[in-house]
Amino acid sequence: MEQVEQESKSSCSKLKSFQRKVAEKPALTIIGLFILSLGTGFVTLLLGASYFGLPMFWAYFNQPLLVVLNVLPAVLIAFLLYAAVGRAWIAFFGTSLVMELLALVSFFKCQLRGDPLIPTDFLLTGEALKFLPNYTLNFNWKVWVAVFYLIAATVFAFYFLRYRPRPAFRGGVGAAMAVFSVVLYMTAYTDADLYNSMEIMEGVNKWSNAEMMIARGFTYPFIYHFVDEETRDFEPGWRDKAAETLASYEDGVIPEDKKVNVVAIMLESFADLTEFDAIDFTEDVFAPWHALQQESVYGSLIVSTFGGNTIDTERKFMTGFVHLKDFQHPTNSYVRFFKEQGYYAEGYHAGNNWYYDRQTVHANLGFDSYYFLEDYEGSDRTDEFFFKTIKELYSRRDKSTPYFMYNLTYENHGPYPTDYTGEKAYLRRGNLSDEGYNILNNYLTGVAGTAQKVYEFIDWLRSDEEPVVVVLFGDHKPWLGNGCSVYHELGVNIDTSTPEGFYNFYSTPYIIWANDAAKEVLGRDFTGYGGVISPNFLMNKLFEECGWTGNAWMQISDNFRKNVDVISSAAVYFRENGEYTAELSEESKNAYREFRQIEYYWQLNFKG
Repeated sequence: MEQVEQESKSSCSKLKSFQRKVAEKPALTIIGLFILSLGTGFVTLLLGASYFGLPMFWAYFNQPLLVVLNVLPAVLIAFLLYAAVGRAWIAFFGTSLVMELLALVSFFKCQLRGDPLIPTDFLLTGEALKFLPNYTLNFNWKVWVAVFYLIAATVFAFYFLRYRPRPAFRGGVGAAMAVFSVVLYMTAYTDADLYNSMEIMEGVNKWSNAEMMIARGFTYPFIYHFVDEETRDFEPGWRDKAAETLASYEDGVIPEDKKVNVVAIMLESFADLTEFDAIDFTEDVFAPWHALQQESVYGSLIVSTFGGNTIDTERKFMTGFVHLKDFQHPTNSYVRFFKEQGYYAEGYHAGNNWYYDRQTVHANLGFDSYYFLEDYEGSDRTDEFFFKTIKELYSRRDKSTPYFMYNLTYENHGPYPTDYTGEKAYLRRGNLSDEGYNILNNYLTGVAGTAQKVYEFIDWLRSDEEPVVVVLFGDHKPWLGNGCSVYHELGVNIDTSTPEGFYNFYSTPYIIWANDAAKEVLGRDFTGYGGVISPNFLMNKLFEECGWTGNAWMQISDNFRKNVDVISSAAVYFRENGEYTAELSEESKNAYREFRQIEYYWQLNFKG
């Protein structure tokens, strides 16, 4: 026993002696920290390759500059921390922990949503954490490599990188790293020409913003997107020009004898899947919806989100904006225009008031009142409760005041169960896997109920003596398995580098319906095909069908819509003169820049 203790003491003594010798060699610590932080950069690159895997990872190394731009931040941050705390292992651990966590979040976000992490995503952290348990994350070998590297390298640094520099050295290193970091950020990391010059691996969809970001690594595009990319090509003096252009238009007025009530309903994950021939339906799940189309103006929205991020479609509809801000302050919106015309604005969402911070945002958009689950005892997320509630709100409104109402369902929110399906089969199995069949049939079960409830709600309004126009639309295509598995099993083209795949991935239906009283007041029949538009133009379409003239911003938006009626902020795609394109004509490109300049100004300059 004594011999064991003596051997243990001897080993400890030798280790301490070795550590003292190491501590006397600053070069060893500095070189070691440099190498370990490089390793952190490579780990984030591995995670940044996302669903492209190793082929993408190795492709990064075909461009040494791209690798440097992704790896260098880990080195700079590690040495900044080393200068601050004087201990290499703490500097490495702090740097690696933060950078790997960010890369892991991006890795999992790509799994679930198909797009990597960008700085503005942190505004939605609370909501994401609350809904994350509903999804299954794939902890593959890359995740465990990242975890193992963090632990092993930290232990190594703790025992062998022992040099503790003097204060003067630390101050000099810290100042040098800080200056170098600022210079790099102001030049290389915000240089749009450099960013766009990077070669892209074959097989990457060059019309997908998400894939184009992944093709540039993780850390580099993450830092690049700290700057609002939308302002990079703005003209000098754009603010004054935008203000002048807005002032040159006179806001429209809705005549008193043409004011009708407006009820807008956005339907969670609602998409008409009968457009896909690969699905072998046992019955027309969408029959009520198709019946409504025949007595309405109908068409397709090209949204910029898939399987989630509902607020993108929602807020584009209510503001006409393509590029959305955080709406944490009172903001110009179409809701406010309705209020200026004497309308009372309210609505209901069958979800919580904290989700996407709607309680705050809806007030800033101008709603007089807005209701959520928390406002009703015994409330639930079902369509049954939803339509019952909006009927009550509509019925109790002040009938002496015109009424604008925006509502959003929730019941058919994904993910959909994979291990069982409902009693009723809405489709034949075909080549679908058990999991794929369950997901799709469970989705269709929900859609069947929604379509019927929508029809019943419209039927309820038919005999209303008060004129009312209803706008119905889907927020995005449904999530149907990680990596869009069901779409792939069905053989549906969702390759967004092709017009067909782009449409299949991002299209949802819309309907604008009017009761007889509204048709009489407005002198319009509200029937026929309304075309394809993006959601920022949907309110324009409503005003067009009603024969109204909107505010200055809507009129400017209408002018641009004459040539370009689809603008995607998810993929590099437009629809110009009826054709999908990644490159606008020179005339439309200049018009689009002016459109964005005015949009940006209108968002940031609340007229009150």
